[in-house]
Amino acid sequence: MQNRPKWYYNEKQSGVDYLDPQIAREYDNEHQKFRNFEVESEQIIQNLGITPDDTVLDFGCGTGGIALNLAKHSKKVIGVDISQEMLDILEKKAQKQNINNIETHCAGFLTYTHGSSDKVDKIISMVALHHLPDFWKSIALLKLGEILKREGKLYLFDVVFTFKPQNYENSLEQLIKNMQVAAGDSMTEETEIHIRDEFSTYDWIMEGLLKKSGFSIDSKQIEAENLVGYVCSKL
Repeated sequence: MQNRPKWYYNEKQSGVDYLDPQIAREYDNEHQKFRNFEVESEQIIQNLGITPDDTVLDFGCGTGGIALNLAKHSKKVIGVDISQEMLDILEKKAQKQNINNIETHCAGFLTYTHGSSDKVDKIISMVALHHLPDFWKSIALLKLGEILKREGKLYLFDVVFTFKPQNYENSLEQLIKNMQVAAGDSMTEETEIHIRDEFSTYDWIMEGLLKKSGFSIDSKQIEAENLVGYVCSKL
């Protein structure tokens, strides 16, 4: 989108600064303490029905923990991230693994321009949409819908709050304690920054945004109370 009006959101890195080269380099080691990218990728392939004929767009791909695995099972993966530092790491890993069917774009949800006239078969976005306030989440989802083929699949996984608003203090304290047990001090600090500075929202708001943006919710899976995965179809 060129010549944006003055009121248009200035998409930037909120919370932990993954534009920082040192933080980007430490991303894999930190996240592997509590994530298994290979298992997550296998679940996504199964849930979305990804095939060797599919073009997959990974929004917020980071260092490629998911994108590189999906590239082995699809025709093409387009990796988009706001951090060039993280994309550089992804590209080095792709070269080392001899993966040639992945392309990268340094952009955000609101600034990415889909260069191809061909729409994509599947879109995934993991732990990224929370960088936008709720109104701008809806704009991002509308943009994703424009890129996705009709009846194409979207997998959205993010920190989404499922507790009652009245219980927010106890629920957030438990979230922080769980991260301390799972991943130690550095990720605990990231969780505190996430809660304070980023834009995770309630599940009932997220589901309304998805439906109003032209998606049907095929399934919802809640992990650890506040990690939620949605499989959606474009209407």
